[in-house]
Amino acid sequence: MRRRIIILSGYSLFAEGVANRLQEYLQQAEFEIVDPKEPDAIAQITAAQPSVLILDVSDVEVARFYSLNKLLRLLPQLKIIRLDPQREQIQVVTSRQFPVTEVNDLIEVIKQAPKID
Repeated sequence: MRRRIIILSGYSLFAEGVANRLQEYLQQAEFEIVDPKEPDAIAQITAAQPSVLILDVSDVEVARFYSLNKLLRLLPQLKIIRLDPQREQIQVVTSRQFPVTEVNDLIEVIKQAPKID
């Protein structure tokens, strides 16, 4: 089974470089670059049902129109990777959903959160 990976970016050299570099290491993956300025970009993303969505956060359109909440609401199993070349970092965002019927369910979810010192 192949992974479908979408890069949401305005066809910048950065996005194309990321796609080319990843293709070298992930030959079993399908890559597609979706331009955030396209009026049907969200429809393209949801129709593709990607397992990973890479956001180029240096792209103004991506930062302005594609909130993490909206994307995760549309595709709750999606893993989102935010690439920030200006800060030289990535952020991985996932959405895990749990049925909650009682306060104890909520308490269990909170207990699973990592502890900090």
